[in-house]
This record gives sequence, structure tokens and C-alpha cells, in this order.
Amino acid sequence: MRRELLFDCAPDWIRAAVVEDGVLCELHSEQVGSTKATESLFYGRIEQIRPSVGAAFVNIGLDRNGFLPLDELGDTPPKCGDMLIVQGAARQETEGKGLRLTARINLAGKGLVLVPGSSGAHVSKKVKDPQARAQLLEAAQALCPEGFGLIVRTASQDVTMALLEEEAQALLRQWKEAQRHAAGMTRPGVLMERLPLDRRLVRDMAGRELDRIVTNSVESAGAFAQMQRQGLIPETARIEHFAETEQLLFDAMCIETQIERALKKRVWLPCGGYLIIDRCEAMTVIDVNSGKMILGRSTEDTALRVNLEAAREVARLLRLRDVGGMVVVDFIDMALPEHREALVRALRDAAKADRAQVKVYGLTQLGLMELTRKRVHAELHRQLCAPCTYCSGTGEVLSPDEVARRALYAVRRKAISGQRGPYLVRLSPAAAQALSKRVCPPECAVYALAVPGRHAETFDIEPVDPAAGIPKGAVRLVERMEA
Repeated sequence: MRRELLFDCAPDWIRAAVVEDGVLCELHSEQVGSTKATESLFYGRIEQIRPSVGAAFVNIGLDRNGFLPLDELGDTPPKCGDMLIVQGAARQETEGKGLRLTARINLAGKGLVLVPGSSGAHVSKKVKDPQARAQLLEAAQALCPEGFGLIVRTASQDVTMALLEEEAQALLRQWKEAQRHAAGMTRPGVLMERLPLDRRLVRDMAGRELDRIVTNSVESAGAFAQMQRQGLIPETARIEHFAETEQLLFDAMCIETQIERALKKRVWLPCGGYLIIDRCEAMTVIDVNSGKMILGRSTEDTALRVNLEAAREVARLLRLRDVGGMVVVDFIDMALPEHREALVRALRDAAKADRAQVKVYGLTQLGLMELTRKRVHAELHRQLCAPCTYCSGTGEVLSPDEVARRALYAVRRKAISGQRGPYLVRLSPAAAQALSKRVCPPECAVYALAVPGRHAETFDIEPVDPAAGIPKGAVRLVERMEA
């Protein structure tokens, strides 16, 4: 597999794309100088304690208070006004919720993670080889400072003991500096900002095969070259500066078109099948359809081929869209148990490329695949899209016939209260046409007037001014149905 990192750097914004074999698999974006993010350290003050939701709300100097689980504060009951060091975790701040916080600090480097207040050494679960795990655990135990925990990341497998020791000391200095900074603060605020997106992503990808890093920034290219000399980037990775003289970087690499496709509800598969992706409040639901796929020897063979291709695409789209929480996939039904087992294996194998934790629970009795993906960042749709102001994000509006019925019902309500009209109803053109075909209430003249540009669901009812007369273009409703 050929893996590349592409960085589109602007003065106030940076975007990063992870591309595998020419296909966009991850997209990250970040405003320069933003503190509303995971990994940043904050000095916060507890403002509210809510045992009913098991959380404390902490002022960290941002627009909204952060959300801190009470079970992370130990046995000592917290009090409002207490000051403490916390870290952004789990997800970025969204429109309705503040930043999720943790009191269990993790300072991440390329090969190590320092955990203040913990104890013992641990090795990443992604290191599978028993001999390698034993060697790394022995090294971590030798490096672990007293009163701290130390986690060895997968990238440590190719790093010398001297570099690991140097990184452990650097992380320890970071923590002591954050403590000194907090001791001098009198109000909530940022203690330590996380690394910029480009440096952080290169650091987190260090344990994986990396063929090329391309950036449109001369400064970033120089920083990457320096990191490579320090052993933080594999020597085999090529670092290139892309001069945007004739074409922009993401256009040259066909990234923009792939971003547009990633936001679509319907995603086509190379075999001719397609996925329908629905985002719900509680979960994400994906439906797999055979579509134009007609090459199988039988319906079972067709279902298997479409499902296996869909499994790989589902795993990629979950990464790309940064979907978190519960996911249910309705694959095409298959009768043979071995085919169902092969589908579960295929999805699990495809999910191994995801840096976030993915758990595939298997197929239910109804043939639905259940899985979860750890929520880390805001979903791609939340980052790039906003709810439709016309339909309030539902994707639907009332039909013209229903709007006409509601308008006529409102007229009847006025008529029964003694207001006999005549009435002028202003509606959208489609609703006005539907209303003009309805029968008006007895002894109450009603006129429908189309107003171009009016919202499809709204209408106004007003009595006709005798002096002004009936407006031009208004259509009177019939008083009874024709025989």
C-alpha cells in the first residue's frame, strides 16, 4: 500500500489529507491558533456539579464550559470553585455541547505517552508480536519516572533506546512546565496548546508505512525535513514542496472532487452497487444495494461480491467522515453461513487501517452488521456543512396540498368565529395553485394570491380591503364542487 500525507496550508487554516493508493481515506482541518481541540491542556475552575448526569462543568476560558466526568476526580468529592488541570478529550466542541474534558492527562510523543498521576508501564495493543511486546515493556519500565505511567506506542518498535529516553525526558519537562504555568495563573485558560495539525499528524503516522509527504508551504517542508533528521519521520519517506504556480495541490491530487463525493448520501461502488448513508441522532445507518451489479453467477454470488466491496468502502468512509458512535449496516442478505463469516472478517480486516478504535460485533438475526467507532473529532459533515435554513435540516417541506389545507382550515377557524371575509390568502405559487382548486367555506369568499419567493410552508390571511379591491392575480376559490 502506498500512503501519502498532503498538506494544504493557508495563513489562517490548514487541511491535511491521508491518501492510500490514490484514494482519500482521512481529511483533517484546523484553524491556525485554535484551542478548541483535543490534547490541549487547560487550567480550569469547576463551575457546576451535576450528580444527575455524573459530570462537573468546568470553565476553561472558552465560550462554553467543558464537560468533565465525576468518576475521573477520584475519591475526594470536588467542590465548586476548585481549580485543576484538565485536557481536551474525545471530541471537539460542537454547536450544542462544550469540549469534553478528562482529568487523566496524556502527553503524547512519537513513541511514548506520559500519564501523570498513574503508575506502571504498558505497551500499545496494536503491537502483536509477543517478543516485541516483552522488549518494549522492559524498556518502558526502565524509562518510567516515579509517579507516572508510560505507554509505548507502535512507532517505538523502530526507535533506539537513547531516542526513547530523550523523548521521555522531554515529555516530563512539558508536564513540569505546565504545572509551573498553572501555579502562576489566577483565572481559567490554556496551559499548553497541542501541536499544529501538520506536525501532529506526521507524529501520529510515524508508526505506519509512509511513502511521501507533500506540502504547499516552504516552512512546513523545512520543518518536516528537520523532523526527519531527528528521526521523527522515516528516512524512506520523501518530503516534497509543491509550488502552486499553475495548479493548487488538492486539485492536482484530485482531493477536492473526493471531498465532494464524501458528503453525498449515495456512494457508488466500482462493481455497480451503492451505499445509502443516513445520519441519525443515535447512530449512523448504512444500506447496501446491488444497484447495477449483474455479473454474479447467482444471486448469492452477486450478494457476496457486492457485500465484500461494500465492507471495504464502509470502513474507508467511516474514517473519512470521522463517524463516531454506533453504526448499523444493512448488507444484502446471504444464505450461506460461510459467506456471512467472510463478510464479518472482511469488515474487521478493513477496519484495521483505522487509527480510531473500531469494534465489529457481527451480524444480528435480522442480518444487520453492528459496529462502533470511537468518537474523536467532530464528524466531517459537522465541519463542512450547516443545517438547511429552509427545511430546518429535515430535508423535507410540507406538500403544496397540505399547505393549502392548513390555510383553508385557518380560514374556516376565522369564519366560525364570526369573521365572514372575504379573505385574501398569500402563499407560495405551488401552494396557491393547490388552494385555488379547493372549495371555500360557505358564505365566505376566499382568494388565493401567489407570491413568488415565499417560503413553501408559510401563508398569510388578511381581510380584503373594500377600498383597494381584489389584488391583480388573485384567484377566487369555488363555492361548491361541480357535479
